[in-house]
Amino acid sequence: MPNYQHCGLYFTPDHIQAAHKYAKNEPFQTAWSFLNDEQPHNPSQSLMIAAFRYRLGSSHESGEQAVHVLQSGFGLDIATYPTYFDALAGAVTLAHAAELVRDHPAFAPDLSRWLTDYTYFVDQLQHPPENSTIVDHIWLGFVNLVSGIVLDAEDRFEAGCEVFRHTIEQVRPEGYLPAAVEDNPENSFTHQFFVDAALVCMAEAATHTGVDLWGYNYRGISITTAAAYMTYYYYYPSQWRWGTIADEAAKALYKQHGSFFEMVNRHARPHDLKILLDEQRPLFDPALGGLTTLTHALAIKERRGLFG
Repeated sequence: MPNYQHCGLYFTPDHIQAAHKYAKNEPFQTAWSFLNDEQPHNPSQSLMIAAFRYRLGSSHESGEQAVHVLQSGFGLDIATYPTYFDALAGAVTLAHAAELVRDHPAFAPDLSRWLTDYTYFVDQLQHPPENSTIVDHIWLGFVNLVSGIVLDAEDRFEAGCEVFRHTIEQVRPEGYLPAAVEDNPENSFTHQFFVDAALVCMAEAATHTGVDLWGYNYRGISITTAAAYMTYYYYYPSQWRWGTIADEAAKALYKQHGSFFEMVNRHARPHDLKILLDEQRPLFDPALGGLTTLTHALAIKERRGLFG
């Protein structure tokens, strides 16, 4: 049975302690500066930064700000999202934000009502439109997994885990998912990217409930296989076999949505991630773990072995 921690979807108090312990070391110093000084570009970023300032920085005022946004019903109207995928990303963002400020005193009077409203919103997402993609299907599993944690609903959580396992069983030994890249070559790169992003975050969230999806493999293929595949194309986007990818567009995608690579690095320690992380940190995406450079980066003293 999962053990829901309610400290944030993707990290524990130990992660927070490390972020403070190594605050004067890179990449933590830069990440702390980002958290303290960043001016958000949209409401989702604003909500997540406020929630992080509360959970990581103990700012009661920022926590209250995030709680008020949640209490206003922000993000809970499916009609306000331009696409179904945007609504799925919104549901994941709301789940993480709510977990980050769940223990804030200002949330206590309305937490039950918010959870009811969030349940209704997630239930609406269970009916994908006819033009939905494999990315939508996997992100719906993502939503179910994290909403299961927020709502203490084991059935939802396990439904998300099952989507994860089934998807890993379809990944090819090279690391790609055929359904993501073969049916729509024009969008194949972003489809594979967001499939991997969801799977990594699902594995990390499940880990903190006691369910090991990082270790799940099918014939030797795991989420680290898929993550390694997308890492390669950060350096060689012109080698993408299903279409033409501009180098600038690829780098922008990794910068804007590559926060999940901090989770990959923490678990797998692949040496070929170093340049990507060094060039793009701090990594932040409200729907993909938030400011993961602050919560998941490794200080030198935490690395295993003499050479990291």
